[in-house]
Order: sequence, then C-alpha cells, then structure tokens
Amino acid sequence: MQRKISTGLFHLPNLYKFSFVILIGVVVFFIGRKEIGDQMVNEAILFIYCIAKTIYFFSLLFDRIKETADHQVNYKDILTFIGYNAMLIVISYAIDYLCLYEIDKNSFSGITTHEQFLPHIITFLYFSIATFSTAGFGDIAPTTITARLLISAEMMLSWFLTILVIANFSSIRETFRQQTKEDKE
Repeated sequence: MQRKISTGLFHLPNLYKFSFVILIGVVVFFIGRKEIGDQMVNEAILFIYCIAKTIYFFSLLFDRIKETADHQVNYKDILTFIGYNAMLIVISYAIDYLCLYEIDKNSFSGITTHEQFLPHIITFLYFSIATFSTAGFGDIAPTTITARLLISAEMMLSWFLTILVIANFSSIRETFRQQTKEDKE
C-alpha cells in the first residue's frame, strides 16, 4: 500500500535549505553594499554563488521528486510543490539582481528608483518575476556580462522547472520508481 506524502509548501527540510541559500544571497548583498573588495571580485563571488545555487536548486528539485516516487501524490500537492519552488527561485534571483545592482549600478538600465532600498527590492522582484515567467517587458535590461549571465541562469532554471518538470512530472517520478525497484532487487 502506498502512503500519501506531502510535497507542499510546508515541507520544512526544504524550506530550511532554500532559506539558507537565500540567506547567503543576503550576505552577498551586504558585501556588495559595503563595497568590500574589488568590484570584479564581488561580481565573481556573486556569479559563482548564483551558479552553485542554480545547481543546488536543480538537485533539490530532483531529490524531492525522487522522495515522492513511491508515494501517492495528489494534483494539489504537485501544484503547491511547483509554486513553492517557483516562488523561492524568484525571490532568490531578485536578491541576486539587487546584489549585482549594489555592486555595479550600471548592471541594469531602466532602474528609476534612485538610492531607495524598498523600491529597489520591489523593482528586482518584479524583474525576477518577468524573467522567470519569460514575459520580459523590456523596461529593465541587463547591460553587463555578469547581469546577462545571472538572468540566463534564472531563465534556464525557469525553463527547466516549467518545461521539463511540469510537463514530465509523472515520467520523472516513474523513472525514479523504476530505479528504486532495480536498486532493491
């Protein structure tokens, strides 16, 4: 008999993991804000963090799907799981964009809020949502290579989540289920 497992919003181990990764982004933000070190070094640290975070998000996503492979999961839990992951990715990348902007104010064009912290957070949250959803209105644009690379990483993660995972959720779970059976035999 299969038991029901929650994949929803309040899966605390994953919430802690995502929170920790976002906290690292906040630390990078304060490093950029305090202008500790050279601008190129700060951008390199942010870029390495972003790539590591992207790989980490991929692995967490697959690990969570793998955990549910042998359990009954209802549609509402799947949607909650996907929404939860999308929300955390958008918030995390919004912080990254804010960090990059604090390191180099020329990283993005179209930022009209000057030296105002809360409007900057809202602006980059909006930009991250537009990037994740592929709407990309064009009012804010990356102007540096680092900004373009960070945005590309979010777009790839968005594509991966929406195209590969959502479209193939059942197939991915079945593959993990088969692997588990083979490992047990």
